[in-house]
Amino acid sequence: MKTRSLGLIFVAAVIVPSILLAVLSIRSAGREEAWMEKQAAATLDAEVAHAASLASGEVGRIQDDLRAGLDVPAGADYARILTGWKQSTPLVAVPFLLSPRYGILWPPPGGAGSEQRQFLKDNGDFLSDRAATTVLQNIAVRYQAEILGQAENAPARAPVPAQPAPGYGAMRAGSGGVAAAVPPQAQASSREQQSAEAPSPSEPEASTASSSGPSAPADEKQMAIDTFAQSPAVQTRVYEEARQKGDQLSARNVAPKVLAAPAGSDAAGAQGSSGAEAAAAPAQEADKDLIPPAPAPQPESAPRRAAALKKEAAVSAQPSPPSQFVRTSQFLSQIASRGEYGIIPRFTGERLEFLFWERQRDGRIAGCEIADAAFRSRIAGVLESTWTPVRVLTLLDENGSPLLTPPGSEGQDWRRPFVAREVGESLPRWEAAAYLTQPDSISSRARSSSLVIWILVMILFVSVAGGGTMVLSSVYAGMKTAQQKATFVTNVSHELKTPLTSISLFVDLLRRKGPLAPAKREQYLSLMASETERLTRLINNVLDFSRDRETRRYSMRTVDAAEVAAQIVESQRVRLEAKGFRLSLEVVGAGAGGSGVDQPGLQVCADPEALKQVLLNLLSNAEKYSRDTRDIAVELTGDPAEVAIAVSDRGIGIPEKEREKIFREFYRVDDSLSSGVQGTGLGLSIARRIARDHGGDITCTARPGGGSRFVVRLPAGRKETNE
Repeated sequence: MKTRSLGLIFVAAVIVPSILLAVLSIRSAGREEAWMEKQAAATLDAEVAHAASLASGEVGRIQDDLRAGLDVPAGADYARILTGWKQSTPLVAVPFLLSPRYGILWPPPGGAGSEQRQFLKDNGDFLSDRAATTVLQNIAVRYQAEILGQAENAPARAPVPAQPAPGYGAMRAGSGGVAAAVPPQAQASSREQQSAEAPSPSEPEASTASSSGPSAPADEKQMAIDTFAQSPAVQTRVYEEARQKGDQLSARNVAPKVLAAPAGSDAAGAQGSSGAEAAAAPAQEADKDLIPPAPAPQPESAPRRAAALKKEAAVSAQPSPPSQFVRTSQFLSQIASRGEYGIIPRFTGERLEFLFWERQRDGRIAGCEIADAAFRSRIAGVLESTWTPVRVLTLLDENGSPLLTPPGSEGQDWRRPFVAREVGESLPRWEAAAYLTQPDSISSRARSSSLVIWILVMILFVSVAGGGTMVLSSVYAGMKTAQQKATFVTNVSHELKTPLTSISLFVDLLRRKGPLAPAKREQYLSLMASETERLTRLINNVLDFSRDRETRRYSMRTVDAAEVAAQIVESQRVRLEAKGFRLSLEVVGAGAGGSGVDQPGLQVCADPEALKQVLLNLLSNAEKYSRDTRDIAVELTGDPAEVAIAVSDRGIGIPEKEREKIFREFYRVDDSLSSGVQGTGLGLSIARRIARDHGGDITCTARPGGGSRFVVRLPAGRKETNE
């Protein structure tokens, strides 16, 4: 009976759970690759969105640079001024000047050079307001009334921070955001031309759109964009309505493996809905003549070629993501009626060119064709890191070609990114795209994970009884790690919000109050600067934590540790003393001057910025955990072997059993927001990592009389190295 009972217990406790676990493992193994792709896509999509935002912002800076050098007063020698403008900046290719009625004053039609004649041939009708050009409009702005009407009937959603529409900046109103009025003669001329040359049904007139046109309030536009980004259901309805009304979306040059959601959306892949696919199909068909053919494949081995063809077929079977931008047709008079200056992208054949324009004080319009090479070079310059061991990040132009070709990306199929985003209206058909450095890495990791799961199942089948405690311990550790990460996100959000709220408050006070006393104004500015430094330190810590450790580089050189410490102490003194802290710096054996500059034992081979980050993190830690007695002491000692920098406080102290744990990532002695101490749990772990990367370490001890004492020890020396 006992044997039978033990058998039943064994079957119930081991066999049945193992079989169930095996079944679940088979199912989860099949989903492993999709889950890994989703995680990788979430990370890369953030980088792609940032790259698109940087490119769009650079267009605005180019626009500002062009405006700064352009001024054509009435009655002046505009030929000399425009020629000098072109010579003053590489951004100007062919300058032009129009009368208030859109007559071409420059370039002269007769004596122009070949470059100017080609410019007039390509753009003369458009500049004369006799022909319209195709421009892009955010679909959420075009269908603003419909989206906001749907939003009123939809359940309430949690608000999200407003984000600028992608590509905003192609046209911006000058003079404080007030759009300029077109002279009555120009309006009459434009209306006659519009009736004589109405746009084709495939390119609907922008003026026939709903009330979501450029004259609508900016807050309503942003509300429509945010609502569209948050709701897949709204996206589906809007794309379906666009298809029914004959609106054409701008075709895209890429077919990402993972479909990115619109900017600001947390619904990845929402654009792949049925309504979006139906709306995207006509746009792609209409623009297919503008899409260059795919590059010829590179020679490769038969097995790899077969695998590539199989993957290509799988990618081709996926729905292409629709554009977020509708193609509309507008005359120059329409564009100029809504602003004082702007950049107009125009397709002439298969070539995309950019026209800059600005209305002068007497109503004339001056501008230029922007030099293509200089323009693209400026845009490409916004990318700081195009290659990492994980991904390749670049910008694709209207032909799907990369502006920058990162090293190690030879033979890359640029039309098949992992994730991609449109840059915006200002750069039509341009994409910010990310590619996996090793495209098969996710599949390999998924196979490895599946194999590990099977091995674990077999091991568990044999040794569940003996390994039960280990399994429970592992589950507990995983839950604790997940909880720490969740708390980390909460703490980061809380810490980011606090300085931002303070900065916003003081900015509002400076704006709304009347004339302020210089002392009060200086106080406000000092507090804003303090909160900005705090925000910068938090962001640097988070970025340092997220950076791949293998790719971290230090600029090593011989530095005076006492000088670095003095700089940090003085930069923090005003802020800390304003909070009631006593901050002191002592350099032991530094000589009469106390600077330590001439002391060989106080010189180390280090990255000065990294060393400053270590000291800032330690000072921040001392500040946060100090209570009634607010005293922070920084002490430097040195000998021929090492330099020690001690940061001591009179805070709450750290129990001996916790002194090593506090250097772990995310770890905090009291990790709740109710503790009254803000923090992310990263400052000390990053400080120790930097110290150890420099060949040193950080230790924590109790300070005599109460408080804590952190000591940074670094090897002394003058060796010059670069890592």
